[in-house]
Amino acid sequence: MDIPEAAPEITAEQRQTTEAWLAAHPYGEQDENGIDLSNIRSNLRLTPTERLARLQSAANSMIRLRNAIARN
Repeated sequence: MDIPEAAPEITAEQRQTTEAWLAAHPYGEQDENGIDLSNIRSNLRLTPTERLARLQSAANSMIRLRNAIARN
């Protein structure tokens, strides 16, 4: 995956380092913007009820994490 040329705020060295890291660490099937299409397709295979269950599980995990942090 290449970094778009529309990212002039990074140096050539930063661009090269980032592109090398991305090439060594691919993450699913990506579009030209780096969006993980395999993850989207995987979620679209689920029913709305299954997607909602996953969302609720993630929300519950975040609540447990927030509560654990608050206790410490």
